[in-house]
Amino acid sequence: MKKRTLIVTQNFYPVIGSAGNRMKNIFQLLNKNEIETHVITTEPGYPNKNMYKDSTFWDDEQLNEESDKIYRVQIKNSNSLNLYRRLFFYIEIMFRFLYMMWRIRKEKYDYIIVSTPPIFIVLSAMIGKIFLRSKLILEVRDLWPDSLIGVKAFNSKIIIKIFRLFEMVMYRRADHIIINSNGFKSHIQAKLKRNKDKIIYLPNGPRMYELVQDKTNQTDFNVVYTGNIGLAQDVEKLKQIAFLLHKNNIGFHVMGYGMKRQDFIEYIKKNNLSNVIIHDASTRKQSLELIKSCSIAIALLNDNDVFSTVLPGKIIDYMTCKTPVVAAVKGVSAHMIVQNRIGQAFNEENVQEMIDYIISLKENPEKLRQFEENCLTTVMKHFVWEKNIEQLTKIIV
Repeated sequence: MKKRTLIVTQNFYPVIGSAGNRMKNIFQLLNKNEIETHVITTEPGYPNKNMYKDSTFWDDEQLNEESDKIYRVQIKNSNSLNLYRRLFFYIEIMFRFLYMMWRIRKEKYDYIIVSTPPIFIVLSAMIGKIFLRSKLILEVRDLWPDSLIGVKAFNSKIIIKIFRLFEMVMYRRADHIIINSNGFKSHIQAKLKRNKDKIIYLPNGPRMYELVQDKTNQTDFNVVYTGNIGLAQDVEKLKQIAFLLHKNNIGFHVMGYGMKRQDFIEYIKKNNLSNVIIHDASTRKQSLELIKSCSIAIALLNDNDVFSTVLPGKIIDYMTCKTPVVAAVKGVSAHMIVQNRIGQAFNEENVQEMIDYIISLKENPEKLRQFEENCLTTVMKHFVWEKNIEQLTKIIV
């Protein structure tokens, strides 16, 4: 009998960013592998709901025709920087997801796949699995609450203790745990009493049709940054990079979103950095086209230790487009960049060294071409979804 799976996630097509794209790929590839899969998600709203009124974002005809498998709930509260408003936003999602699971309880799902953070959605799935009589697959995209502490968004010791207790419970109650970075593994294993082998590594990655084979039509030397501009990315370093690239007459394309985006834009305008081109947040396809057109890509994470375990989806997107990476990162990301020779990783403080290295690559096209080939080799070997989905299908079937 065909297995049936329910994905419970806040982020899903057409929402931009790694989380939405990841859940879209899991949904499509499970269905393609004859595991009937449905989704409970919210109406698209990140980074703002108005952008999804543009039909450009609804660019996957196959998914548009599968609305019978996608349950979208409307949320009245908005995601706010205010702590209490944000709390009510996630609590509302939790209850609406629970209500939807109750409504479809006769569907008989074998597995629930729930994505975290946020944790309130995990709580809805932990309750929902009881009346759906399903096994639970916990999909971990960030170590939480460590990532909350890492961006200094919250510092109540009592609340953090409660969060850590819940973190331990959700790991132990899950039948299987999926991680998108091997850097998470030892942390999660330390929280488990038993079944420490139930952790599965399933990284972000491209689909086969997204891989860039040829960049020969590239003319000018430009640098690119795409993705979130938030607390984890250190906007001050991004400003320094923009200033120094402008000073060295190198074009810098930025397609970003997030709470620090406007701060970055105002800095660019105030300093009249004419070599910095700001792009509005757009579809994945358009983002990949921009990355492909550039010679070097930038990645940044702030210096908190929790981010040493992270492998940002943008780095894999850069490799997908054969665009070498110059990054201010450490830990898992730095090791991957250096080991596979797809660029160079620097200490967060060494922005000038990053710029000097970019200039050296501009003057050494042969080395740049080798990095490009290494990008393609690495992503094909380790990160293609069509191959890696087997890690998930073999535990469901």
